[in-house]
Order: sequence, then structure tokens, then C-alpha cells
Amino acid sequence: MCADFEPYRLIQARQLAMLSRADIATHVGVPAWQVLHWESSISVPKAYQIEKLAEITGMVVPFFKRGRPMPRITEADCHFRPCAYGR
Repeated sequence: MCADFEPYRLIQARQLAMLSRADIATHVGVPAWQVLHWESSISVPKAYQIEKLAEITGMVVPFFKRGRPMPRITEADCHFRPCAYGR
């Protein structure tokens, strides 16, 4: 097991990749409830499972480590401005 696994990183990676828990579960070879347990800190994936998580989400393995800076982005943090192209 990987004690330094950060569950919120899995949620971020999954959402950025626009994948469901079922999609992740199918690729990793676990039931969907297991992915929920990882995201909820009930259990921790094994090292080879984290490698598969990185592969399917397009992240690198260190992305899932605890202790790295993890900014939370809210709607208030987003700024929209017109694109200079296509005018």
C-alpha cells in the first residue's frame, strides 16, 4: 500500500480526464466501490494501481502523492476574457 496517497488528487485527476468511477474501476480492474473508497480515504490503492490511475488519467505517479501543494480552484478564482484570436 502507498501511505502517502492523496485521495483528493484522484478526484481531481478523474474529473479533469472526464472519467467516471466506473471508467477508472474498469481500467484498474477493481469494482467501482473500491474507487469510491480510495477517494474517501477508506482504503489506499497499491503502487501498481496508482500506476494504472496515472496512465488512465494522463497524470504522472507523483501527482497522487500527499504533501504536494494542492490549490483548490473555485468559480470565484476563474477569470474570463475575450480571446484575441478569431476576431
